[in-house]
Amino acid sequence: MSCIRCRVRTMIGVVLVVLTTLFLAGAPSAAAVPTDTVLPLPVAGIATGPTGLYLPLVGQHVTATTDTELPGITRFAGTERHCACAIHWRNLTTGATGTANLWFGAGTSGGTAVTGSGVLVATVTTSGVGWPITVLPGAGLWTVP
Repeated sequence: MSCIRCRVRTMIGVVLVVLTTLFLAGAPSAAAVPTDTVLPLPVAGIATGPTGLYLPLVGQHVTATTDTELPGITRFAGTERHCACAIHWRNLTTGATGTANLWFGAGTSGGTAVTGSGVLVATVTTSGVGWPITVLPGAGLWTVP
């Protein structure tokens, strides 16, 4: 009788192994997707337009987007309304620094920066011609593959 139990257990084990193999063989492969990191501190202030006049008002979160298929590159975009922003970034891993200038609004544009791979930090200020006023600088941290 114990021999029958052994055979049943063996058959159940074989069936489970076959089912697991079939399940894993049919599983889709993982694909890398871009990662969006919203910088937690928003920028607030008054930007200046091409004439140097104060406009528009800025109240904006900025998103840093990275992609494993584009290593060392960060794309920046705004999350709300108009924004004339300058993103001042530093790669803590390599020491590289830079600035990405952005204008968000009717003619929405984003900035792309070659930041290099590593851990990055940034501050965001209002920008434009003349003397823009930053009341609250934005800030954040993200990792670039």
